[in-house]
Amino acid sequence: MRRRCFIALVLATAWLGVAQPSWSQGTIAYYRPDVPIPLFTQGFAEYHPLDFDQNGNSEFTFVYDFHFVGVRADNANRILLALSPPPNIGGPVAPLPAGFSIGPDSGTGGLAWAVRSEFDPFEVLIQCFDTGCGGAFRGHYAYMGVEFQRAGNTHYGWALLNIVNGQPSGQIESWAWETRPGMPIVAGAVPEPSTWALVVLGGGLLVYFKRKKSTGTNSIWVQATDPYRFWNLRRQQ
Repeated sequence: MRRRCFIALVLATAWLGVAQPSWSQGTIAYYRPDVPIPLFTQGFAEYHPLDFDQNGNSEFTFVYDFHFVGVRADNANRILLALSPPPNIGGPVAPLPAGFSIGPDSGTGGLAWAVRSEFDPFEVLIQCFDTGCGGAFRGHYAYMGVEFQRAGNTHYGWALLNIVNGQPSGQIESWAWETRPGMPIVAGAVPEPSTWALVVLGGGLLVYFKRKKSTGTNSIWVQATDPYRFWNLRRQQ
């Protein structure tokens, strides 16, 4: 029975180590709602404010109606956009792959940090007309890069969005932000799970070997170091 418990403990510890994405940072605040937040309606515009750092204030607001899904940065916050070619100004929200570094230097190579515009405050995720749908995020399960202000400091984060290909709808899956001001965050990064895995494994091993020692013989250790002694002990039992 103890051996089965030990194997189960090792398997559970291994699961803790791989349950989250490979990109991990120890200073991340991570949020994942029990049910993804829907961005869909067949009527007129509806809004969903997103309190990114759970401080009671909205940092970003999503909007969706019968032909459009978009997002705006509230106050002095910013969203990472994919720039449209000249002479166009601005562009749609950039869908970022997992592992992309989101930080102060991310606005390069066709990307740019955009502040809220008074004339057109919402950035496009997907927009549909009779001729079809457009938007860089159309049909993507990807990350949106954000920059926001908290207590006078600049922080970076990501939001995982799932935007449908052929209709104006999608959902917010999860989001996270780096708690250290000014430090970049990797898209898809979550709090580091390895510490918990080591605590569980270390504590479990101590309990297991303490119980084995109380029987008078640690047969696993003997078997590994001296197989002849192991078999002699088994014959004497």
